[in-house]
Amino acid sequence: MGRKMKGNRLLNVNYDKITLDKALKFSREILPSVSRTFDLAIRFLPARLGRPVGLAYLLCRIADTFEDSDILSADRRRDYLLKYGRLFNQPHDFDKNLVDELKTAFADNLSSIDGLPYPTDNDPSHILTRNLDIVLLAVDSLPDRFKNHIFQRVQEMSYGMADYTLRAAEPRIDVPNRQINFLEDEADWDRYCYYVAGTVGHMLTDIFSDYAGFTDSTRHRLHDLGRSFGLGLQKVNILKDAVVDTGRGICFLPKTYIDSYGISFGGKSAHVLKGDVTGLVRHIVTICRRHFQDAIEYIKVIPIKYLGLRMFLIVPVMLAAATLRLFSDYPHRLLEKGDLKLGRNEVWSLVRRSAFCKYSNRLLLSAFNQIYPA
Repeated sequence: MGRKMKGNRLLNVNYDKITLDKALKFSREILPSVSRTFDLAIRFLPARLGRPVGLAYLLCRIADTFEDSDILSADRRRDYLLKYGRLFNQPHDFDKNLVDELKTAFADNLSSIDGLPYPTDNDPSHILTRNLDIVLLAVDSLPDRFKNHIFQRVQEMSYGMADYTLRAAEPRIDVPNRQINFLEDEADWDRYCYYVAGTVGHMLTDIFSDYAGFTDSTRHRLHDLGRSFGLGLQKVNILKDAVVDTGRGICFLPKTYIDSYGISFGGKSAHVLKGDVTGLVRHIVTICRRHFQDAIEYIKVIPIKYLGLRMFLIVPVMLAAATLRLFSDYPHRLLEKGDLKLGRNEVWSLVRRSAFCKYSNRLLLSAFNQIYPA
């Protein structure tokens, strides 16, 4: 989840008469609230890239908000994801009734749970969702070539998430007073991560390629690497959030891994993991590192003259490398308490280091290997 919004600053903006300027302003202001890390990276992109990439992220975040909701039932999450995907069937003529239904998804359900009117809900992701029409107005200002890439991948993401949301409703493992759902195996894991993040890799690749005028062969190469890049970022997030997700009754790790390393859920809480925790974490970290080797290759394909684009790509790789090192150093804390994260000072140190790496592929590879040696 993003940060809570102090004073409901965006919540109370009057958008009765929506203009493009207001829509773009809202989209810029909501972004750091739903993802500080993404907002940090996107600032390095040139304006002609920053706007489509930022708006694309917001549309993806809305899909993620439906998928990740603790308020909606699995059936309702699936229903909303399918409807959200259908919204992009006619991208130049959005179904207003469908937009209105999606906007009020959390408002209706929050009211039924706590008896409060939905404007008291200041979760940034919910604010974003109920301003879907404003985001769509901003997106509609983009060139058609960008919109086509964005709508295609957001639709693919939404339909894929809907499939996994339905499956998550089917219990796989029983623990005391709790049911935990798992992904089946590594292939299932990769498929899930593709829908959530591999689609984003493809979407960004097409946006970047159109912007820079890359040849078809370069675009195809980037698509192959971009899928893996996205999977790596998602797998880091899955490992980081494993304790929190397990507490919600779902684990996005493959059951074959859980069984192979003898992991069990003990005590009164599903948060407590027993078994070869170190072995499990090291195995997943090794897989993630291979994905980030593809990410390095992706960045190396981007010409040095696109410094802002390279910086946008380098920052998440450096943060991920440092996070993997943290996981390797403290595997038990990661999977028993779930509170491992980089400190603010380390984040800014890595951003400054990234600024040097953008000028040289050699420096980039060297920095990655120093931050997390093989």
